Amino acid sequence: MVNTVTRLSEPYENFLLRPPSAGPGVCATCWRDVASGTHCDRCREHVAAAPHLLADVVVPIALAVSGKQFADELGQYKNSRRHDVRRRLGLGLAAVAERFTATHETCLAGAGRFDIVTTVPSARGRAPHPLATIVGRTMSTTRERYRALLEPGSRTAAGRTFAVDRFTCSEPLSGRRVLLVDDTWTTGASAQSAAAALRLAGASTVATLVLGRRFDVEFQPELSARYLARAGARRFDWETCCLCQEPSGWPNA
Repeated sequence: MVNTVTRLSEPYENFLLRPPSAGPGVCATCWRDVASGTHCDRCREHVAAAPHLLADVVVPIALAVSGKQFADELGQYKNSRRHDVRRRLGLGLAAVAERFTATHETCLAGAGRFDIVTTVPSARGRAPHPLATIVGRTMSTTRERYRALLEPGSRTAAGRTFAVDRFTCSEPLSGRRVLLVDDTWTTGASAQSAAAALRLAGASTVATLVLGRRFDVEFQPELSARYLARAGARRFDWETCCLCQEPSGWPNA
C-alpha cells in the first residue's frame, strides 16, 4: 500500500502549490491573501459570529488555483460524467491525502492522534459523497476512525453562508478530538458550520484538513500575483505543511 500511495502521489509534486507561511498578507485562519489585517473578510465574519465554535486550525494541503490542474481535479473527481475519470482522480487524491495525513496528523492535532475522522457533507446531497468514500474506505490512515457524523440541519443555510445550525451531529462527542476533512475551501462557510456542529456535540478539538484551498487569480490581480509568487518560491514537498512553517506550530487564529 505504501508503494501504491507513493506512486500515485508523486506526480502531484510537479504542480501542487502550498500556501505561503503565515504572517503579513496571509489570513491567519484559511491562508488566503489579505490586503490588511490578520483575517480575510469571510474568516473575520466567522470569528465575529461564533468565535468559540470554529475549527482550532485549518490546514490546506495545497492551493486550488482557478484554471489549474489541481482545481480541475477537485471538480472532476466528483462531477465528471465518466466513471473511469472519477475513479482515477479519486485514487490520486486519496493518495495525496493519505501521504499528507500520515506525515502531518500530529501537526494538526497539536500532539498525538485524532479519535475520530469525519467529512463535511455534500452541498448537493450526494450519498455517499466521493470524499466520504476516500476518507472512510480508501485511506488506511483514516478508515478505522471514520464516522459519517454530520447531516444537514432542519434549517439549511443557503449558499455559502455560515450558520451554527447548518449541520447536526449524530452522536455525542464529549471530549473527543475530531479531524474534519473537506475537499475544497472557497469561503469556509460549510467547513466552519460543520466544525460548529461538532463543537456543539462536545468535541474538545476540531481540526480541518482541506485538500485544496480555492484561489481565484482574477480577484485583486496584483495582490494575487504577489501571493502566488510567495507560494511558488518554495517547491512543494511532503515533509512540510502550513503549520510546519510556523516556529510555534499552530498559527494565531
